[in-house]
Amino acid sequence: MPENVPFWKVESIGNDFVLVNAEDVTKLAPKNVDGFLARLANLACERRFGIGSDGLLVVSKTSSGLHLRMFNPDGTEDFCGNGLRCAARHGFAQGWVSGQFSIDHLGQRVEAEVVDDVIVRTVLGAAQYSPEKVPVKGNAELFNTTVWSGMVDGQPLSLFGSALTTGSTHVIIKTATLPDDDSFRSISAAIENDPMFPERTSVIWVKMERPMVLAVRIWERGAGETFGCGTGSAAAAADYLRRTGQGGSVTVINPGGDLSISAKAWNEPLTVQGSATTIYQGFYPTRDLL
Repeated sequence: MPENVPFWKVESIGNDFVLVNAEDVTKLAPKNVDGFLARLANLACERRFGIGSDGLLVVSKTSSGLHLRMFNPDGTEDFCGNGLRCAARHGFAQGWVSGQFSIDHLGQRVEAEVVDDVIVRTVLGAAQYSPEKVPVKGNAELFNTTVWSGMVDGQPLSLFGSALTTGSTHVIIKTATLPDDDSFRSISAAIENDPMFPERTSVIWVKMERPMVLAVRIWERGAGETFGCGTGSAAAAADYLRRTGQGGSVTVINPGGDLSISAKAWNEPLTVQGSATTIYQGFYPTRDLL
């Protein structure tokens, strides 16, 4: 008989997820776990016929802390900054972790700390611009330059910014005004799927509100527009610190809430601090998955 899988609906700065414990789902499809999780992401993340979310988090306990996998609504696996904080909050609530601990996530080990009932702190690796790391086609890094050129509504358009990775691939577009809905959706989708980004890319539109304070609008690969992005906020902050030659704490205003990103310099580890909460929990039927 099909089983109902326990799930938690969690969010960080409006970036929402369906979270499941790994042991509850992997036993249902031991011979094709990845395929099962991709299908679960497809169905559970759908906002009209599923639970609705920006992604699926799969969390388990380890000897040193937690292990996290994140799947976009299209079933592709990715690295997720807000997902890290949600996983930390969940592991803490389950009694799996306390104090400072590590989260193994897509080949990286991230240090984490549940600060209080609202705030979680994580430390990401330094931003990287090298083409093979981003990845982006070509031999030169894209920093503070023309980062994308294409046709929009039959007219040529060139955009200024950078391409970098903070665990996930991002194109940073510098702008004096955040784009309107139509421009944002059409241009962001075109950049995401441009062949110059062999693994696709998220697109972060960045407006400087004042020194050390940035406002962003976010298009995530595999998900579309989201209210928040942890790695995207870190990328925006690191790019700003590199352009200005500074270190320190940058406030990044996401549509769903603010993140504090701090680093001694742009090429140093990035400390990300922000909220993570559990909204509700329930049971998801697996009849369409098995």
